[in-house]
Amino acid sequence: MFKKIAFAAPLAVLALSSSVVFAAGEARHSISLVAHVPTNGFYVVPTDADLVNKDQDMSFSPITGTMKPVEGFFDVRNTNGSVHGYLEGVPKLVGGSSIIDLKVEFNNKVLTQTPQMVVGEAESDVNYRAPLRITAAGTNFTPGDYTGAVTMMFDAVPPVGAAL
Repeated sequence: MFKKIAFAAPLAVLALSSSVVFAAGEARHSISLVAHVPTNGFYVVPTDADLVNKDQDMSFSPITGTMKPVEGFFDVRNTNGSVHGYLEGVPKLVGGSSIIDLKVEFNNKVLTQTPQMVVGEAESDVNYRAPLRITAAGTNFTPGDYTGAVTMMFDAVPPVGAAL
């Protein structure tokens, strides 16, 4: 009897393991990952990554008669001076032949294509939280679908009188 059990046990294990190998289906998922680690001395990063990673809705509201603003915050740091900001290109929404000009404010300063100080030396020496606000200029908008992009650039500027 022992020989029958000793011979039957390996066959049972083999039969069970082969059914696992030939399973009826398979599920596979891939998750894309990205990461950025800023330098400890200078960074300008959004507090909510969705602000720069997802489309922001500025649709017109018939109730208020205005377009929705885009608002958020950035953590800013420069341990060796101030932070200057500017726009790369003219901020606008385009819909066919219609254009809606945009106003971009960073830390309550209107950004243009000319660099200007947006966070001073004292504030940027520690983690400073700066507000961002993008609004539509004007009040009369042509109906349609619009798209656009606002590209902001930031520079770490050494203190005045610092040796280069």
